[in-house]
Amino acid sequence: MLAPPRSTTSTRPPLSFKPVVKPVVVKPAATFPPGALVPGQRPDLALNSAQFAAARAARASGTAQGMSGRQLEVYVAQAAMNAK
Repeated sequence: MLAPPRSTTSTRPPLSFKPVVKPVVVKPAATFPPGALVPGQRPDLALNSAQFAAARAARASGTAQGMSGRQLEVYVAQAAMNAK
């Protein structure tokens, strides 16, 4: 027995249809480790003497400017990282 003729308005793709496979995009790792407030900061390493002095001065300066909380901590971390 013969199969009924196919309709030309079929919604099925032709048999030669191959699904489009998109490549997996891997996001780059964070530029700084967890706990770091600014790029380049390494919370797992101790500050050297120049960084420690810069951090103390920045904390005093930031407190005098009325900073507190995270804003102050980021300010101090930036000053310490710039003192390398």
